[in-house]
Amino acid sequence: MTVLLLAGVSLSCVAPVAAAGEGPSTVTQGELAVRLVTELGLEKGLPEKPKPADYLAVLGGNRHFRFEAEDVYDVEGDSVSVKNYPLYGPFTGKGWVSGLAVPASVRFTVFLPRAGEYRLKVSSRGDGQLWRAGGEEFRVSTGGTLREAVVGSVSLKAGTQVISVQLPPEGGVDWIALEADDLPALEPLGGWRFDAPLTWGAMAEVFAPLLGLEEKMPFDKAGSPRPVAVHAAAHLPDGVTVTTASFLGPFTPPKWTRAGAGGAVIEVPLVIEAAGVYELRVRLLGEPVVIDFDGRRFERPGKPFLVWHDLGIMRLREGRHLLTLTLPPLGGADVVEILKRKSSPADYLEIVGLKGAPRTSVTRAAYEEALKGVLNRLRAGK
Repeated sequence: MTVLLLAGVSLSCVAPVAAAGEGPSTVTQGELAVRLVTELGLEKGLPEKPKPADYLAVLGGNRHFRFEAEDVYDVEGDSVSVKNYPLYGPFTGKGWVSGLAVPASVRFTVFLPRAGEYRLKVSSRGDGQLWRAGGEEFRVSTGGTLREAVVGSVSLKAGTQVISVQLPPEGGVDWIALEADDLPALEPLGGWRFDAPLTWGAMAEVFAPLLGLEEKMPFDKAGSPRPVAVHAAAHLPDGVTVTTASFLGPFTPPKWTRAGAGGAVIEVPLVIEAAGVYELRVRLLGEPVVIDFDGRRFERPGKPFLVWHDLGIMRLREGRHLLTLTLPPLGGADVVEILKRKSSPADYLEIVGLKGAPRTSVTRAAYEEALKGVLNRLRAGK
């Protein structure tokens, strides 16, 4: 669930955006961030009085959100209570919302920075729950304990959302979650620093994902880590075996990992030695498979034999990362491949087509001209 590089962000108040040709000659990173949200029509994803972190949430592209029920229900209007004991199974947060001896309606108010087609998931208790979101209705039954369930898919706009449920007698809700594929993060490679002068390199790093150009950056074979064999890198849980069977598709010698009849969750630590842009893929067996990388969740239908699953282009910080593979019964995992893309400031300037020096501050006139050009290319679909 991750906007990958947010370190070092200043949380001071956002400076007013200067009109074209006005204001100081130095342009800050924060000015570009605010301007982009406005130019791209993303203001609905901001609260009434936005702070820098709110602009980052919009531009970061994260679309995986989880809300504890006790934090977002209508305390004044809902006839429910909050319990903090595990009578019906384990819970997260400070407690869980419990209904009464009669059916009860509960309204959850949440905020989304970005619109999209979201998968609504809940941890709830009770049969015959009626969930409402985005003008849709869904029936859910989870029995007598708090249990996770996928409610359904719903189209939601950015901004404040109300998700409600009609609970059966003694029903309950622990948390609700909204999940959609993350969007490209519109930010400098090192994260936003609102008060810092905007350099040509940082501006190109923002414009490249906006124009969908990072996937066109050439591979850096010398900087790509070696493939990571799952059986060698992970501490394998009980029930998981290492095999050399070759009838379930090609694999990387000498061995691959296979889950037992109960499936398996395998954690694979990965180390990135240099911050940059990478493409990840992993070869798995099973239908379906669930892949979590640093909090970003990917669900794939899978195959009954080993096949590659591409996780796409992503910006990774230097250091340790965690890949978690949730395999179905008799599923398997072979290898993780990490391919580095060339991603120096000069590389970004070249792919975007900007002519400034990477570490030179952008003048206001050049900033206005470059921004206008990029927005025109975006609107023209180029």
